[in-house]
Amino acid sequence: MSRKIARIVLIVAAVAIPAAVAEAGNAQRAYVEAPPKDCTRLNGRWGYYGNPWCSPAEQLRWDRWEARHSGR
Repeated sequence: MSRKIARIVLIVAAVAIPAAVAEAGNAQRAYVEAPPKDCTRLNGRWGYYGNPWCSPAEQLRWDRWEARHSGR
């Protein structure tokens, strides 16, 4: 009886482990960098050039992301 249970456990492990490894590999490939919080600068010309809803760190992160993705 115990050999039968051991065989069943081995069969289940042989099926489950490769499936879990394949799923983990797919999850890593599906990762796409999400854009940071939209901190588009407001106003223009000689007025205010920031965004009141963004901290300076968020503004800098947005400016760098926008420059990378717009080709500037």
